Amino acid sequence: MPFFLDVVLPLPLNNSYTYAITQAEASVLVPGMRVVVPFGKRKIYTSISLKVHQQAPETYTPKQIDSIIDQYPIIPQLQLSFLSWIASYYQAPLGIVVRTALPSAMLLESEMEMVTHQWTAITPSLSKHAQQLLQQLEQNATYSLAQVQQLLLLKNPYPVLHELTTAAYVSLKEEVYARYQPKLKTEICLDPAYKHEDALRDLMSSLATKPKQYKTLLTFLQQKAPVWSPAFSALDTVSISSLNTLVKNNVLQKHKRAVDRLPAKIEQDSPLSPLSVSQKKGIDSIEQQWNTKDVVLLHGVTGSGKTEVYMHLIKKQLDAGKQVLYLVPEIGLTTQLMHRLHSFFGAYLAVYHSRFSPLERTEVWQKTNQKKSEAQLILGARSAVFLPFQDLGLVIVDEAHETSFKQYDASPRYHARDAAMVLARMYGAKVILGTATPSLESYRHAATQKYGLVTLTKRFKEAAMPEISFIDLTDAYRKKQMQGHLAQALVHEISETLAAKRQVLLFQNRRGYASFIECSQCAHVPQCPSCDVSLTYHQVQRELRCHYCGHTDQYTAACTACGTVSPRTQGLGTQQLEEEIQLLFPTARVARMDLDTTRSKKAHEKLINSFSSGALDILIGTQMITKGLDFKHVTLVGVLSADSFLHFPDFRAHERAFQVLTQVAGRAGRIGEPSKVLIQTFQPNHPVLAFVKAYDYPSFYAQQIQQREQFAYPPYTRIIRIELKCKNMSTLISAGDWLKKGLQERFPHVLGPVPPVVARVRNYYILHTLIKLPLNGSQSAAKKRLGALLHSFAQIGSFKQVRTAIDVDPQ
Repeated sequence: MPFFLDVVLPLPLNNSYTYAITQAEASVLVPGMRVVVPFGKRKIYTSISLKVHQQAPETYTPKQIDSIIDQYPIIPQLQLSFLSWIASYYQAPLGIVVRTALPSAMLLESEMEMVTHQWTAITPSLSKHAQQLLQQLEQNATYSLAQVQQLLLLKNPYPVLHELTTAAYVSLKEEVYARYQPKLKTEICLDPAYKHEDALRDLMSSLATKPKQYKTLLTFLQQKAPVWSPAFSALDTVSISSLNTLVKNNVLQKHKRAVDRLPAKIEQDSPLSPLSVSQKKGIDSIEQQWNTKDVVLLHGVTGSGKTEVYMHLIKKQLDAGKQVLYLVPEIGLTTQLMHRLHSFFGAYLAVYHSRFSPLERTEVWQKTNQKKSEAQLILGARSAVFLPFQDLGLVIVDEAHETSFKQYDASPRYHARDAAMVLARMYGAKVILGTATPSLESYRHAATQKYGLVTLTKRFKEAAMPEISFIDLTDAYRKKQMQGHLAQALVHEISETLAAKRQVLLFQNRRGYASFIECSQCAHVPQCPSCDVSLTYHQVQRELRCHYCGHTDQYTAACTACGTVSPRTQGLGTQQLEEEIQLLFPTARVARMDLDTTRSKKAHEKLINSFSSGALDILIGTQMITKGLDFKHVTLVGVLSADSFLHFPDFRAHERAFQVLTQVAGRAGRIGEPSKVLIQTFQPNHPVLAFVKAYDYPSFYAQQIQQREQFAYPPYTRIIRIELKCKNMSTLISAGDWLKKGLQERFPHVLGPVPPVVARVRNYYILHTLIKLPLNGSQSAAKKRLGALLHSFAQIGSFKQVRTAIDVDPQ
């Protein structure tokens, strides 16, 4: 009886596909192994095996698989179930979820190759391009598709290749190449014949007349193993020619050895720091609540020592042989945390995020899958939730309120915090959600006892919270008390702080130099040609840049509309703020942390280390500096404008404002020194700012949750957002109207379609439609109805050019 294999391909396909396999292959294959399969006319893909069975597909004849790559599953069965849940809940194709989860180096790529045959003459009836190509080719040779494109100077060489294949001049084949290769280093070893003391003594005596070889060998014997060739050859006492002679004479040997790309810890782990009384009570309460609940919300004020609590809980899990996942919202946070965790758990720690190369991530993936001790504790950003855990015991979600845990830009649009809780439930693991400013949804779950709740109300060692004050910008401008974009009160406090040899954080949530450039004569503002936004001015590069599509124009002082040389900057970016600070405080050491200064792999670490070590006096940044960073000598935090958060058109605007302002305030006074936070605003009496000043989250929550219930927003409903994009506005409007009617027939609460704040990006016009789903209804049934409607929508010919995207639980 024939055997068949269901596989998932790393493509935007909702269904699995069935292939024929032999009985021998069926006895070897298990779910989670990689299999090379043909798909389509001329493509080969790496797929993931799902199930071996004996039921042939009814609608097509299955092809044979090409080969089996793995000896054991690279994705455990539980992790496959988790990926299937991600696909189902977030309405994303399983193939895309698998492609997102796996490091790209593990998805082997196929490459088309052209093999030339032998010919005596070129047929005149061939096209000009075909003749030109044959004249440049050698017979009985192999060429890659990239080489053929280079020779032809054509983007699409397939018509020419088809012509030559038909005429039997060439043939095409597809090969799959492994992209992951272990890192090899050259190790120098002593030949086994000289391991004995007598043999080595005789060898040294024989080299007495050859001083360079003697010195080189003596230097080798003084090294600690392993001895790596490049570092050893660079030593002053080593002669390269003598080293080569010793290798040639079989005294020393050189071997290629596979090594980790991420350095292992050699020194011994340090003991954990002792806990305060409140921290001990917090741990006891967490462990007690874990008896009845899987998730505990640790609500601790900034600086209360939540990380120390985490580390003591981590140690218990590691001692029990369990794996631990420690999620953080930003790559920048991993720098400080990595150093802290490394000193205590270096022998167990691995780091996983997108700034690492695909090969580095592949090694962490393999170690996690094999449950190696050096990857027992994983510190990572949101993508670390996809790692193939074998025995997960604890998941820590630090700064659990952060929107960075949500993937916005591409499918699957998952939320790592929520996904991590599902992952933990599948493994029977426990979860801690740690934050000083919980999301309303998380705090609601804690208030209704769905989650456990532990509160730390005081800072570590009884350190005082920073004093928060507001600067009324209306009053400051009226009294002419502004120096650039800084009020005189803030400038004075910065001077006092620098004089006291302490550090300053300045928060401005807009990168670039200015929001836009305006002509003072005709009021013309340069716009992005592809998006409905103005171009942001970046002074360092002297360019105007779109922060949505990346379009850039070279900056010219002359107005492109009227020709007047009278530009005027509007709005404040971090570059301009840095310039103003350097003019006001010329002796201060100033740096800037935003997307423009942290693009490279090590940029975060360098900036954070420089500021932590005291090499910088003032750090200017966007939201990157608000998220869990621990700077001991910061005693002043300045917020340049709080109003942009308060008036953003979103039902979560006030929640975000409270979170951001409270978090950035928490960077000051971490070791107990008196500290201040100055917030510049045109609305110092705004109620949200009053809650921020008092550090009163419970009262803020009570006010906000009442409004959420009144207007039926989360956590009292679930929301699905449907995004439609099209380059033709009239087609998009027609599609939006059609979809709205279909949604209203199936769902009671539909809002939209309406354009978002930026209604056109990359020449695509955008419409958003919200569906509110009641909590007591079936979520899966609602998503099936939505999926069927969108399938019907996709079949309408006039809407073929309209792109659709589903965002479940948009943030």
